[in-house]
Amino acid sequence: MNKERITVKEADAGVRLDVFLSNHLEGVSRSQIQRYISEGVVDVNGKPVAKRQIVARGDVICIERPLSPARETLPVAQDIPLGILYEDEYLLAVNKPAGLVVHPGNGVADGTLVNALLFHGGALSDGASEERPGIVHRLDKDTSGVVLVARNNSVHARLASCFAERKISKQYIGFCIGRPPQVSGQIDFALDRSRREPLKRAASVNGKPSLTLYELIAHRCGISVVRFSPRTGRTHQIRVHCSTAGFPILADTLYGGGRDRILRIDPAERPFAYSIYKCFTRHALHAQSIVFPHPHTNIFTQIRAPLPDDFRNALRLLAGQRLLEELEGI
Repeated sequence: MNKERITVKEADAGVRLDVFLSNHLEGVSRSQIQRYISEGVVDVNGKPVAKRQIVARGDVICIERPLSPARETLPVAQDIPLGILYEDEYLLAVNKPAGLVVHPGNGVADGTLVNALLFHGGALSDGASEERPGIVHRLDKDTSGVVLVARNNSVHARLASCFAERKISKQYIGFCIGRPPQVSGQIDFALDRSRREPLKRAASVNGKPSLTLYELIAHRCGISVVRFSPRTGRTHQIRVHCSTAGFPILADTLYGGGRDRILRIDPAERPFAYSIYKCFTRHALHAQSIVFPHPHTNIFTQIRAPLPDDFRNALRLLAGQRLLEELEGI
């Protein structure tokens, strides 16, 4: 590993960290620098940082990277099934299945949604980096549901602006272990990268403001079905909020929703709870719908992603066909 220390001079003050490093590290692309930051190998004045952090005169930046950076390649088209929910000349919406990573990065070179989009054809925006053409926002690998994709840079900028200004609303459906404290309410713990485990997020007084609204749909034998409406878009937001509030997402082993949590349920209710748990081989969270002002017409548009089979099976077990049909809007 090659460890470097760079001190920010007056002429470089006021720029983003990733931009500053791309100007000072030879042979390393900006997307690679962003990956270094996300992997936690960059710090400023001894503290973890985000790529959007603004550097100041006198800041000491440390970066530890391989002596010979791996050569980056652009993503290629791959014949991966793609569930198109909506498509026009400006954007498309896809139904991302659980298990599909949105874009290459962090050790994932291919087999992503981006690779599938390139095979599908049609124009895509430049994205936030060369590895992310068309990608305006993301879902976790094991979260299923609707994802918007921009066809050109103008549309990308408008959609990104709408996300930043909270003009886009999303609704998720999730199964949780335990029960929310109220039928409806909100969770507003600020979130930051975990100091112990950099890939995780955690509630932190020094974190970024994060707000999730929730509504209890059904509860039985220690398992709840909950609708979530995040008002901010932090990494792992719903999962961390639920875990911190005491009702983790079912089968979310990263945030306390695994089989061990099922064992805390009352013994009389545990067999039924476990039957719901066995419906899932991933955390039980689905991005069901998104509402946004269309970047061309400015008309608010709603796109819904059908519930996947694991959700349908679990809902039938918990509450029968009627609730399933209500959630699907039948």
